[in-house]
Amino acid sequence: MAAGHEVEVVNRVRHRRTVDEYPFAWELPRLLKGHQYDVLHAHTPVVANRLAFGGYPYVYTSHSRHWFYRDRWSHRWGYWLERRAVRRAKAVVALTPTLARTMASTVRPPLPPVTVIPIGVDSTRIRPDWDRRSGRNALGVGVVQPFKRWEVAARAVRGLGVHLRIAGPMPSPDYAAAVRMAGDQVEMLGEVSEEELVRLYAESDFLLHPSSVEVLPGAVLEALAAGMPIVGGPAIEGVVEEGTTGWSLPDADPSAFVTGIRERVTRLLADDRLRREMGDRARAVAESRFAWPRVVEAHLRVYASVSAPRGPA
Repeated sequence: MAAGHEVEVVNRVRHRRTVDEYPFAWELPRLLKGHQYDVLHAHTPVVANRLAFGGYPYVYTSHSRHWFYRDRWSHRWGYWLERRAVRRAKAVVALTPTLARTMASTVRPPLPPVTVIPIGVDSTRIRPDWDRRSGRNALGVGVVQPFKRWEVAARAVRGLGVHLRIAGPMPSPDYAAAVRMAGDQVEMLGEVSEEELVRLYAESDFLLHPSSVEVLPGAVLEALAAGMPIVGGPAIEGVVEEGTTGWSLPDADPSAFVTGIRERVTRLLADDRLRREMGDRARAVAESRFAWPRVVEAHLRVYASVSAPRGPA
């Protein structure tokens, strides 16, 4: 909209359950009746497959970790839906080069055009407050589930005098309790407001993101905008610049992974200048690589390649 285009989000939020996507997708053709549009852009596989079934051309962006992580039948079902959504799209947006390569190697031909475009971050809203940083406040952002491996972060900073705050929904009280027990100064904040999250980014010194697998973690991009060094696992590889804005560490050996995080955090704690230099570089990367205007321009090029005016459905 800021770039001068009309945008409408069609959605129905019921109970914030994953399965609610299915009844929404089923009624989507009815919801689209009477709307005029040039491009339909789907962001979830059930919706994309429903559009394909109804003969609606669409652009598809995949946000799913199921391309890389499938330990349950529901994950395998999601993976099947993802590949089908990609194959039937007019054009596809992959958030990272790694995801684009995975699509090319796993989706049955013919593969539609795939363009790598990351999600964006608003660096005017999320920014550092250097005067409020003490040097010993670590932040974690995301749902408190085992695949995020928050207990690894808690163990890694135990005994270092680090205050680790984790902001995110806690669907499993047992796992949240295990995370607290793994560390010695762990504060579980639960789900917080956008205003509170912006404040946490501004005043925290570095981000810990040990998640086992993600496509492109938004929390990491927001931390870059907030001028925070980032320490995590392979899920942030390609997002952080090694030794410049943070570190992505190998996690095949769990003990070595904890030790690696601890060593990097110890370096950050001991060197105020290093934290500031890495933070300044992180913010510069957010502004140059992940700024919304750049992301929007890339999307508009994709839209122009597939758009064809369509009257009321």
